Amino acid sequence: SLPRKLCRCSRMVFSHLQQTEELYGKHAAALYAQAADFNKTARFYYMKAQDAYYLANAQASYDDWRRSRRQWDYFYRRK
Repeated sequence: SLPRKLCRCSRMVFSHLQQTEELYGKHAAALYAQAADFNKTARFYYMKAQDAYYLANAQASYDDWRRSRRQWDYFYRRK
């Protein structure tokens, strides 16, 4: 289930931070944690921008279809 996966993932991150602290010291471990946080934030905004791009593209496609339909209806009216 999703909560179990999130819990497992957070345990893995915590374990990784402990290993980093043991290898490089507390300051470097804090920098790695900050970098991981920045990476998470950057990924969030990247995915948000990607969603906005796809929504804009879908809207543009729909607008093109609507314009073509109106043009077709103008020249070939149904009687």
